[in-house]
Amino acid sequence: MMRVLYAEDDPQVADMVRLFFSEQAADCVLDVVDSGHGCLAAMERDDCDVLLLDLMMPDLDGLHVLGELTSRRDPTPVIMVSGHGQHELAVRALRAGAVDCVDKNTPDFRRIPEIVRRVHARHLRRQPATPVAPRRREHRILFVDPGAGERDATAAFFATHAPRLRLDVEPPERLEKRPGRAIDAVVLGPNLEPGAMLDALRRLRACDEELPVLVLAAAGDGETTVAAFKLGAHDYLLQGPDCLTELVFSLHHALRRADTERLNATLARELAALNRSLADQVAARTRDLENEVAIRREAEQRAEDHAARLHALSTRLLRVQEDERRALARELHDEIGQLLTGLRFQLEACGDTGRPLTGALALTDELLESVRALTLQLRPRVLDDLGLAPALEWQAKNFHRQTGIAVELELSLPAERLAPELETTVFRLVQEALTNVARHSGASAAVVTVTADDNALQVEVADRGRGCDATAALARRDSLGLAGLAERVKLAGGQFDFFSQPGRGTRLHAGFSLPSSAVAAHPRPGVAP
Repeated sequence: MMRVLYAEDDPQVADMVRLFFSEQAADCVLDVVDSGHGCLAAMERDDCDVLLLDLMMPDLDGLHVLGELTSRRDPTPVIMVSGHGQHELAVRALRAGAVDCVDKNTPDFRRIPEIVRRVHARHLRRQPATPVAPRRREHRILFVDPGAGERDATAAFFATHAPRLRLDVEPPERLEKRPGRAIDAVVLGPNLEPGAMLDALRRLRACDEELPVLVLAAAGDGETTVAAFKLGAHDYLLQGPDCLTELVFSLHHALRRADTERLNATLARELAALNRSLADQVAARTRDLENEVAIRREAEQRAEDHAARLHALSTRLLRVQEDERRALARELHDEIGQLLTGLRFQLEACGDTGRPLTGALALTDELLESVRALTLQLRPRVLDDLGLAPALEWQAKNFHRQTGIAVELELSLPAERLAPELETTVFRLVQEALTNVARHSGASAAVVTVTADDNALQVEVADRGRGCDATAALARRDSLGLAGLAERVKLAGGQFDFFSQPGRGTRLHAGFSLPSSAVAAHPRPGVAP
């Protein structure tokens, strides 16, 4: 429900407006006060949506009430109600901030509820979504004039008609002693001589260029007026019957503009400080990020160095392991094998004397066979002497003889020998994969495929056994079988893949690139093992 306050000292007019509202706007609440001070008190005490304000009241006229509301930063829309012959005052009220004006002697006065509705609707459209509480503070005004009577009369007028403008009165000689920062505006009175007035303007401008200074002059002088405006006067008013009312309006306008400029300057400083703070934060964050990036790059470089060293160490370990196996196999073959062979010859010679050495000879043969098998298991000589293909053929036959599992071997290798490290890797890969087939698959046969072209070497071992969960098998940490195979292939620069499903067999695949350095200089012999 809309609330309307009407300030009207004529009871008959007030009753007429009540009748209009009861007939045309029953949903509006109309309150009536009969004086200017009563209107200001009601506006201070209660909220209303629209103010109807009579121009002429016994204590304060509508212009003074409007000026006081303006000083309070009251946003309530004001409709001035004028009478016959008050056209000039109505124009001044509209200039001072009233949103509309209605003449009591025109037919429009009967439509005053409709006018109020229209003004209220327009005011709502212009309001922000979140209302801002009006700023209410007193402004200190310094009034400078040599005449004590003029100072007292002006102070009395301001105390009655503009109580929120706190007026301090001083003679001209005390102007320089006033602290400029405590004064919101200065009014130079009409009893100042033109020269003294211009000198006061210069001194004030030297102290504070932004301080509003208004001139109330006793007589109009074009040159003096121009000089005053050039020196920064905000307004130049001539003394007359309504000059103090005009002075109040002009002061409100100057103070609003000064407050706005001061607020804009404060906001500009705060924005500049915020921009500097944001720039500093961005610069600091950028430095932190650069440091983090540098630290991360250094950590990545260290990780790469560690990985390279680990790769080199692992490769060296495998090489040392194979060298050790080769040395052990050679030692078993060359030293122990020869000693056992000599021992057999001696036992045979002793047998010619007729002594029963049949058991000793059988034990010696068994020991020779065990040493030979151990030698081949550690490092088959066929791999070093004849190459990868004969070694794989030997491994397939030996595996079938030991386990009974048939091995279908498909080989397609180049005529030249591969690099020794790659041949060792492939042989150990096939050897370990066949061991897994025997241990876990339950299959009766396996397929080993080793093929190579100019660019790559492919190795695959497959069976049709019971299979397993490939993901779980690769994730296990209690067995080094698959992990060891994958690591050996990776160290040789290859790609390892493992495919298996329960009941659908297992397939192990490894791929190696074949740069020119991967092929040995000598050709692969064609001698069968």
